[in-house]
Amino acid sequence: MGRPIVYGPAGSSYVWSARLALAEKGVAHDLVEVPFGAHREAEHLARHPFGRVPAFEHDGFALYETQAIMRYVDEAFPAAPLQPIDLHQFSRMNQIIGIVDAYAWRAIGAGIVFNRLIAPSLGLKTDEAAIAKAIPQAELCLKEFARIAGDDEFLAGDRVSLADLMVIPLVHYLGKTSEGAGPLAEHPKLQAWARRMQERQSFQVTKPPGA
Repeated sequence: MGRPIVYGPAGSSYVWSARLALAEKGVAHDLVEVPFGAHREAEHLARHPFGRVPAFEHDGFALYETQAIMRYVDEAFPAAPLQPIDLHQFSRMNQIIGIVDAYAWRAIGAGIVFNRLIAPSLGLKTDEAAIAKAIPQAELCLKEFARIAGDDEFLAGDRVSLADLMVIPLVHYLGKTSEGAGPLAEHPKLQAWARRMQERQSFQVTKPPGA
C-alpha cells in the first residue's frame, strides 16, 4: 500500500482530525498544503468539487468529507480501532460527530476561532458581532460534550474514538482565545480530557505549526 495523502491546510480543524485518525492508527501519510483561498482553485476543485478541505487519496482511491475519510482510515488499517463496538458508545460517537458538523464548527471554528485567531493573521477584519453571536452556541456545545462524556475517560467510552478526534482540534483552538477560558473552566472534566488528548503522540506529531 502507498502512503495516504491528505490535502488541505495543516491548521484546519477538519484536516487535523483526518490526520489524527491516521496517526492514531500508526499510518504514515503525506500532507499536501492547500493554502487559504487555494481550495477554490481548479486544482483543488478537481479533488473536492465543493471547494472544502480535506480531500484524501490512497492508492488511487480519492475521497472527500472528513467523516468519510476518517471511517475509511479506520476500516482500511486494522490497528487501534477508532469506532466502538458497543451500540450505545457507537451511537454517542456518531452523535458527537454530528454536533461538530452541525453546530460546533460553525460556532467555535467559524465564529470564534477564525475571527479571533485566523483573520488577524491574514490581515482581515475581526467580526466582533460574529464572535458574540457564536458564544452561546459554543457554550452549549461544550456543555453537551461534557454531559455526553460523563465520567468516561474519553467522549464516547473508555477508548479514543472518532468523536475525540473531531472535537479536540476545536477545543484546543478555543482554549487559545479569550472567549474560551471561561466556558472551558466550567467543565473541569472536559478540560482534563483535553489535556489527555493533547498529551497523546498523535496530537503531538500532527499539531500544526503555531497551534
